[in-house]
Amino acid sequence: MSCAPSPDIAATTARWVQAERGAAVVIALLLTILLALLGAGLLTLANTESLIAASYRQGQEAAYGAEAALERALADLANVADWNAVLVAPPANLMSTFDDGVASVRLPDGSMVSLGTLTAQRQRESDDLAGPAVYRADSPRWRLFAHAPIQDLVPAPAAGVALYLIVWVADDGADGDGDPERDTNGRVHVHAEALGGSGARRAVEAAIERSANGVIRMINWRRFP
Repeated sequence: MSCAPSPDIAATTARWVQAERGAAVVIALLLTILLALLGAGLLTLANTESLIAASYRQGQEAAYGAEAALERALADLANVADWNAVLVAPPANLMSTFDDGVASVRLPDGSMVSLGTLTAQRQRESDDLAGPAVYRADSPRWRLFAHAPIQDLVPAPAAGVALYLIVWVADDGADGDGDPERDTNGRVHVHAEALGGSGARRAVEAAIERSANGVIRMINWRRFP
């Protein structure tokens, strides 16, 4: 007696085998897609973490650069006998020796910007916080005092660091003399900024005064994010 499967059983078995093969193909495709998505996600995460780390590093470099620019400006101001020479309107105002002599600068991200534009921006920011509404005629008028790449300040330690440093000086608005171009209380404000890669920008500002014996003292200091 023959034990061969009936045609119906054979056809059913063939359909099951084909179905299983089809399911296996679908599962394999789904696993391939899942692994591809997982790999892409991991790659995106790695790139994002790299960008975050680079942004943090550039921000820290800019913060330290702004502090270095402030210290250099304070050293130069200590050698200026009369701060009125710094406060008068340009081009008559006295500049720091930390000066690359340019009017427009190429920032580390490749963009160009004029120092006049940056000075006008500094003035607007100051006016918003402590402008005519607060000090009236004594409203601080910011004068460009120093500007150059960080390599001009610390060439060896700054190798590989792309920063442009800028410093402005303004009269103390609380002196009450009605003239932002004249220092009558031996006190001025110094604002230093560092512009770095990927749009990194950090600033510090200090109020300083000169004592009767000519010693420079920092009254207060704050960092801008």
